[in-house]
Amino acid sequence: MLQPFQESLDRTITKIKKNMILLPNFQRQFVWKDEENQKSLVASVLTKMPIGSILLLKARNANEYACKALGSSKRLDPNSLGKGDVEFLLDGQQRLTVLANVFSDVIFDLSAIGDLIAPMALKRRFFLALPRYASGIEDLFGLHSLDFPLDKPDSDDPDFQTADVYEYIRVLKFSKTSKDYYNPYYHDVSKLSKLESFCQNPEEKFYYIPLFLLIDSSKASMKNTTLSRIIKSIAENVAKAKVEELASMMEGSSREEIKEYIKNDLIEDAYEEYFDESCYANNDDNIIEAYQSVLNIQADGWSSNMLLYIKSCITQINLSQISLDDSQKARAIDIYENLNRGGVSLDIYDLLMARVTLANPEPYNERLKKYISSPACYINELVPAGIKADYKKLSGYKASVSMACYDDNKKEFPKNYLDSFLNVLSLISYRPKLTHEEYHLDLLKRNKKLSLTPDLLDKNCEPSCKAIDRACFFFQTRCGLRKFKEINFILMVPIVAYILHDDECYSGKHGEDVFNLLEAWYWINIFSGQFDRDQNARIITDLNLLVDCILDIKHNKKPNLKWLLARKTKVLDMPGYSDQSHILMENAENEEYPKNILSTAICQYYLSEGYYDLLKDNNSNMRHMSVFAPDSDKYQMHHVIPLGADCTVAESTDNIRKNKKHLLNSPLNMLYITDLSNLKISNAALDSYTNMIPKGSGLTNVGFPSSSISISATEKEKKELLKQRYSSLVDAIQLEITTLLDFTSIHGEE
Repeated sequence: MLQPFQESLDRTITKIKKNMILLPNFQRQFVWKDEENQKSLVASVLTKMPIGSILLLKARNANEYACKALGSSKRLDPNSLGKGDVEFLLDGQQRLTVLANVFSDVIFDLSAIGDLIAPMALKRRFFLALPRYASGIEDLFGLHSLDFPLDKPDSDDPDFQTADVYEYIRVLKFSKTSKDYYNPYYHDVSKLSKLESFCQNPEEKFYYIPLFLLIDSSKASMKNTTLSRIIKSIAENVAKAKVEELASMMEGSSREEIKEYIKNDLIEDAYEEYFDESCYANNDDNIIEAYQSVLNIQADGWSSNMLLYIKSCITQINLSQISLDDSQKARAIDIYENLNRGGVSLDIYDLLMARVTLANPEPYNERLKKYISSPACYINELVPAGIKADYKKLSGYKASVSMACYDDNKKEFPKNYLDSFLNVLSLISYRPKLTHEEYHLDLLKRNKKLSLTPDLLDKNCEPSCKAIDRACFFFQTRCGLRKFKEINFILMVPIVAYILHDDECYSGKHGEDVFNLLEAWYWINIFSGQFDRDQNARIITDLNLLVDCILDIKHNKKPNLKWLLARKTKVLDMPGYSDQSHILMENAENEEYPKNILSTAICQYYLSEGYYDLLKDNNSNMRHMSVFAPDSDKYQMHHVIPLGADCTVAESTDNIRKNKKHLLNSPLNMLYITDLSNLKISNAALDSYTNMIPKGSGLTNVGFPSSSISISATEKEKKELLKQRYSSLVDAIQLEITTLLDFTSIHGEE
């Protein structure tokens, strides 16, 4: 039987640089373009996890097949490659391209910027973010104690999981002409020193380690030195912060308290070997000097171990290789097909399902399906006025069913639902009541879930499903979400569900106040990008803040909303995410585009308010649109202002979509319309489009200045229309948030 062999990534990348590994022209296009997929792979490497295999076909020279370099769209001249054995990459292009791009410069060394196979997906630089001392953020690598958690960093496996590291991976984009020190095409003698400075202060609560310095460069020694200096500077910054903290606490503290503090803070061995205890008999400066001396030793040790660890992730990466001779092409194809045949992986949910049968033999899946579909009672008063008429027409409504928490056709639960269920189950099991006691991230960690007893899994199955159902009711009535898969940031679900599992927060006298607070929190975060990254940290921070506010409301006290009001100032004004220039595509020339979430969020916001369709139906009636209107699941996202050309609206839309940089791809040009209207509009000629839209269609109710859409308008005029919609949207959301957060009816303490 053919056995795969292991080769370190740095060795593989060296072979790529020397054109010893090439892509044949029959290879697939690069498709791993999503930042999230690339980050997941990087997280696997940084936790020393297996990352799959690659399939190589050996050849005597590059003339065997038309070929190109990894990451390049340009075909190579085989005569320019010289003679000697080469290997053609048949399978594994996606992961190997990402790995080479993340951990080295080889992709950019082999291709000019215009020749990259997927410029948007590859013009990225990856960093490992380490939380600053006293930031309150979980520290995976022992930075805050300057005590690396592994005795043998180059061989030991870490205790943390891939999902833990994922939250600490940062991605920075660069443009063709940018003069950023992380742009590989920008050459400046001071580039590396500028990178060092940047990594010490890239964002408020983190330092950065540039992963692209790890492998491959004609100036490898210089880059390795830079990487080493960056890591050492990070450790020195922590040591400095710890010294300042000690100096601050020494005022008013006894010598015994100071001694106890230092002894507990320093590594035991370092304290015993290097700390001069005679300093306690001297003045404060002597104590601080002795403390700092040991911290410097710890900082050096931590720096060496951290560098050793991340280098070992590369040199010992478990990238399996299957290499076949050219004579075995048929077998190579057979192996390729087998490698890419689908399968089902074991999941934590499966393990817990097996455990709960110890307490209750009824199949867990069947119980979830039963609880999802069983009747529920909803509070009609919580439904906003603009969509209440549609809601009242529903018969046998169940929020979880309406949001497709179980797919009857596929006979499965969406993965996001099961992930949310496990998070809610863990929260309810370990913290059954809302309290001011601080919530910690470990409540959502894998180990905590795997520690749930059969009795807790059994007991809290139905309450967890019920809590998520209430969350679904909230997301439908207040956020314009039609299906569970449309939830923009899935970690918002356990926050909402956990809070609403408390009956007082849902059906009690403060139910409306709680719903209003949650809705304001939702729109603020959606339009200010608060959940755009670091979701794990954000969920716990926000859960603590929201629970504190809600407990105040329950006790008839006005909640402290300063944290939420501070975020409110960034609604549709977060630089590089939702500010006016970004959302109007002004950064598109640098291949920086608004995220898709903004297009859907704007459509969902108006859907939560309710409005009328663009066209009349076949009975000449205006159709009201909301989550609860008939056929709402068939609504289509529509470019309201079409591209001016001699064609149909459908052809116009296709032309817009082909040009990602086009102004009319702005989220501000998007609106949900019915399937019927979409069909009528798509087949219409552009010159008749404006006349098709009735004056009473309500375009003004969804932020447009009028119902007149001039096909002949200049680009400047079209941009002005979108600017006006932006202003209208900002005003509407800000007013709604202000109204939602008006707790003047609560007459308790401030």
